Parts: sequence; C-alpha cells; structure tokens
Amino acid sequence: MNTNTVVMLLSVIVIVVTAVAAAGQGIEPDDFHRGISLYEQGKLAEAKSAFQAALETTPKDAVVLTWTGTVALQLEQFPEAIEYLEKAIAEDPNSQVAHNNLGNAYAATEQLDRADKEYRAALEIEPEYFDAHYNLANLMARQGDYVTAFNEYHRALAIAPNDADAHTNFGHALQQTGETAKAIREYEAARQIDPENVAVLTSLGSLYLQSKQDQAAAEAYEAALELNADLPEAHLGLGTALYNLDQYPAAAEHLQKATETMTDDFVGHYNLGLAWAAQGKYAQAQAAYEQALDIQPQDANCLNNLGWTQFQQGNYSQAAAAFRKAISLKDAFEVAHLNLARALFQAGQTDEALKQWQAAARKFPESVAIHLGLANAYYNKGKHTEALPEYLRVLEIDSNNPEAHNNAGLIFLDRENLTEATAHFQAALQANPDYIYAVNNLGAALQQQGKIEEAKAQYRRALEIDPDYEPAKKNLQQLEGGSTAERATG
Repeated sequence: MNTNTVVMLLSVIVIVVTAVAAAGQGIEPDDFHRGISLYEQGKLAEAKSAFQAALETTPKDAVVLTWTGTVALQLEQFPEAIEYLEKAIAEDPNSQVAHNNLGNAYAATEQLDRADKEYRAALEIEPEYFDAHYNLANLMARQGDYVTAFNEYHRALAIAPNDADAHTNFGHALQQTGETAKAIREYEAARQIDPENVAVLTSLGSLYLQSKQDQAAAEAYEAALELNADLPEAHLGLGTALYNLDQYPAAAEHLQKATETMTDDFVGHYNLGLAWAAQGKYAQAQAAYEQALDIQPQDANCLNNLGWTQFQQGNYSQAAAAFRKAISLKDAFEVAHLNLARALFQAGQTDEALKQWQAAARKFPESVAIHLGLANAYYNKGKHTEALPEYLRVLEIDSNNPEAHNNAGLIFLDRENLTEATAHFQAALQANPDYIYAVNNLGAALQQQGKIEEAKAQYRRALEIDPDYEPAKKNLQQLEGGSTAERATG
C-alpha cells in the first residue's frame, strides 16, 4: 500500500546583508561607532538611529548610507532601505556591497529585474563576491531559471565551500528539478557544516523518504527530534519511515504525536491508519481513517482502507458501502472492486457478490485476483462448470498459481478425470511445495487410483507441514478402512 509523505522545503530566498566596516572621512566617530556597536549587539533600531545621526554631519557619505540602508533592510523597512542604498550608489557607484544589498531590497519588494541588475553590477565590480553570486543564484531559482541558478551556486561555493546556506539552497533548487540524489549531496554537505540545523535535517529526511531510503530518512528525522522533540513534521516523517521499515508500533507512536499537533493534516492521519492496521488494531485504524476522511472526504484510497478495517471487524455492510464509495470516485480501482465482492459475500449477499465478481472480471480481464475470486464464487455455489474456465483463465495469466491449480484439480477429481486432477495437484506443488491443500488432494487422487502407499506418503507429508491438519489426519486414519478421501479447496 502506498504511503504518502510530507516534503518540507527551505525558503528559496535567503537574504544576505553585508556592509563595510569603516566610515568615510569627516564623520563624527561617536555616532558611527555607536551605530556599529549597537548593530553588533543586535539592536538594529538603535543602530539605525545612530547612523542617521552620523548622516546629519555628512549626508553624502557612501559608507554610512550603505550601513543605514542595510540596517533598514534587516528591519524590513524596504522603501527606506532602497532610498539609502540608491543614494550610496549615487555617491559611490563602485560599492559592490551597496549594489548587493540594494538587490536584496528589490528582491524583497518583488522588483526582481532590478534585483538581478544590482547583483550583476556587484559582480562586475568584484567577480569573486560570494554574496552576490549566492543571492543571484537564489533569485534565478525563484524565477525558475535553474541553469543559471546552478551555475551561480557552483561559483558561490567555489568561493566559500563551507557556507551551509549555499549548500542548503542549492539542494532545494536541485530538489525542485527532480535531482534528488544531487540535492541529498548538498543537504548532507550543509549538515556536515551545521549539524544542528533542524531545517536541514528535516529536509534531508524528506528527500530520503522520496528516494525510498527509509533507514537514512529515519536517522535524519531522529537527529532533528534530538534537537527539537516537539517538531510535528519530524514526527510525521519519522513515523512514515518507520512504517516503511515495518516498525509499526514505533511508527504509530510518532504518527500519533504528529497528528496531535497537525490535527488537519490528511497524510498524518492516513499514515497513522496504516500503522494501526499493520498491527491488526483495526478499531484504531478505522478512527484514524475517519479523521483523514473528515479532511479529504473524496480520497478513494482512504475509503478503501476504511472499508478494509470495517471488513476485518466483521462490519461487512459498512465495509461494502465504503468500497462502493471508493469505486464511485475511482472506477478503475481494482482492489476496491475485489474488496466489494468479498464484503458482499461475507455479508450473505452471495448473488450480489457473484454479480460483482462478474462485473469486475469484465472490467479487469487480466486480473488474477478477480478471476480467482470469480472462480471461487462459482465453486462455492456448486457451479463447477462455470468455475473451471475461470480457474483455467487464471492459469493462462499466471501458470504457477497454486490455488487455481488445486481447485481446478478438485473439479477434475469430481469428474473422475484422475490424470488431469493429478497433473494440476502436482503443478500446484511445483509452484509451492508446502501448499498443504494440494498435498492432501494429491493423496486423494492417488488413493482413487489405488496407489495406497503413495497416497499415505502424501497424507504424512501434509501432517509434517501442519500436524493438526484435520483432512490429512482423517484420510490417513480412514485409508485402511476404505473410506473416501476428504478434499480441501485452497
């Protein structure tokens, strides 16, 4: 059964602001240096006021204008940032820092063409300017120009190979284009540089899930949860990975934690249903699927799974209703057609079940499971003449199907065609040597042919497979008394 996964992505644009470290000539040092000190303390509003005070003395100093615009940018005061940085460039057209940060301000206000122009202007001044390459790469990825973006990420990382953000956003861009293996490589590089970055770890987990590397996904999510035990996305991803690794109780535990917070997340509730059902806890699975359907009521897969949990609890009429609704949403849903026929049969609606098998066989002419189900439905109603062609149809599709061989053999045995019956039982055992029904039935065919010792050997072989298998016990006990052998369908 397919499992949905959650993909968590980092922001495409990561703004890097850079400013020069010293003021120009003629500035009152107290105001400027006070601004630097406040900036380093993270007191951006106070730093901006200090730089503005410095500008009252020298309003055309490019350095202070750059600092003031940079702080305004970090305060998300974008119009002011643009104003100050444009003035800085007017005073000093060769300030790559002012061009770069003006590009960031334009990008933040969706003036993407202007941002592109400013980043490229910065690179004309300084071709090895990491920030401009990196921001230009992010801008190109944002606009879908991944060829240029990849080139710029490569250039940025050639300058600063240990920049975790560059590896991270390069990985995100690669992920967007389906380059999963390369994206993992970049995220892993970011992880080596910054091993406590929860966003990187969760993104890695998501990528590993996408590429079906469930153990690696689980390890990444576990590392994220060691840093933040309450991260619902990591619980969801870890639960999904553990489900794929057949660790169902642990999967349910993490998925339960995820859904407690992500109450409106369809995937979490759906995957929780899978984890409960895999443990045979069908009531819990039903509740999880019902919560998922409250969120996405038209999901055919979830409806089918809901029906299956109801079927397993003996609620056959409810199950049939769920399967019917799944089929109404997705007519070419083979499993739901199969399940509907089974539910109708178990609900005692044998005629309706037979009609469903017949309709399904017409709709899915190459389905082994459906033709086998139809054949068994005919057989159980005593319609052996109709059943035999369906068993033979199964064997046309799958010549090694032991159940079809066994049940076809039974029909030939009833017709006293012992040669055909024996051939089918032997074929069933060639496909599955431990198929106990065919072992017992081969014994019955041999007994009818008078091959008593060979028949006994088959009954004993059946009891080696299952010492409590009653048909073989009875047949072995009654053989010398001349009784007719007991047979068994698959």
